[in-house]
Amino acid sequence: MSEGRPQDDIIRWLRSQHDSLSPSQRKVAQFLLEGRINVIHFTISEIAAAVGVNASTVVRAAQALGFEGFPELQSVLRSQFLSQARISQRMQIGSQSLIDDLTADTEADAHLLTTVLRDELQTLLDLPQHVPTRRFDQAVDLLDAAEQIYIIGLGASFPLALNFGIFLRYIRPDTTVLTPGIDPIAAQLIPLKAGDLVFSLSFARYMRETLTVMDVARERGASVLAVTDSHVSPAATRADLALIVPFRLRLYSNTVALFALLDALLGALALRYPEKTQERLDSLEELYDQFNLWSSS
Repeated sequence: MSEGRPQDDIIRWLRSQHDSLSPSQRKVAQFLLEGRINVIHFTISEIAAAVGVNASTVVRAAQALGFEGFPELQSVLRSQFLSQARISQRMQIGSQSLIDDLTADTEADAHLLTTVLRDELQTLLDLPQHVPTRRFDQAVDLLDAAEQIYIIGLGASFPLALNFGIFLRYIRPDTTVLTPGIDPIAAQLIPLKAGDLVFSLSFARYMRETLTVMDVARERGASVLAVTDSHVSPAATRADLALIVPFRLRLYSNTVALFALLDALLGALALRYPEKTQERLDSLEELYDQFNLWSSS
């Protein structure tokens, strides 16, 4: 990646480098500029066909712009476009994506439900490419080593953060879910110190308060672990370690793969402390019985 290339405005960079590209590479750059957010789903072959060049030209255009290859360029484009896209744009593109998938489905009994489920299954199968086992194990080590864990996820990520925190407390009681609407998030960070860990769930469009929490953690010497949608997202660049679950433009953007990743992290930690986890769960069931919490029916 070129050190001289600004990472915060890839569109400006594309325009500034336009004249230095070959004529065929300029076609690729122009297609990316004109297509904007729609290009985040295009494959190399689809772009090559759209502008009338060879697939190798698309790769060389990305390299001429300072990237190792087209996937890295597309990742930067995705991060910038999604961080700027309005909700209405996302819904429009997500709907069009579903229509395209249904149109391309050759099965006689093609249906929206089976199309979405097939897409989710593929996302699950692709997850190990984005989260290698070595990186996953490093994330488990960070969670295990932390003295206190602070979980932050705002907006659409808050239900995920809350659910993950509820179950993580069974394994690591010293877990806090930073919760909006009670105390300010800033006040909840008073005890944060070196040796602690901030676990961040942050996806485009990235909420400023989540990123500020990550900044505060680094200033205080705490570790930062992020689950985010791109290696170049503002959350990933603030983290000691980032687990990547690519963003999917659907009406409901959280994928099954994201839930599976969080479940795997919980499972890995629980297996490290099976006896203590079981003791806490048994104590919890006793309390449930005392409170007569569940309906007998």
